[in-house]
Amino acid sequence: MTRRIGLVLCAAAALFACACNRTRASATGEHASGAQRSAPQLMTQYGCPTCHVISHVPGAIGKVGPSLDSVSERSYLAGSLPNTPENLEHWIMHPQQYQPGTAMPEMGVSEQDAHRIAVFLNSQP
Repeated sequence: MTRRIGLVLCAAAALFACACNRTRASATGEHASGAQRSAPQLMTQYGCPTCHVISHVPGAIGKVGPSLDSVSERSYLAGSLPNTPENLEHWIMHPQQYQPGTAMPEMGVSEQDAHRIAVFLNSQP
């Protein structure tokens, strides 16, 4: 009996996890096309190409910071911050709060712009 309950709980947890991933993926998909159009310009506006290599962003050949290609495949941001969409947005807006002294400056990125940039970066292979 206990084993059956355990199996049912495991199955429920797996279904819940799949549903959460589908919700996040569809939400990202809904916003990805808008982010694909606006994020490269926003990233240029905030100076990201000066320090980072970023595919699909003209002139993004900087070598100060890491390449921003395949961000979604990384386990951590800035070496210690778990890589979640929310953490990426917060890092883009306030890197000094998460890693004081980092070379990445506070650029005054708005919440809306950080969201668009994060969606764009997470959609890049």
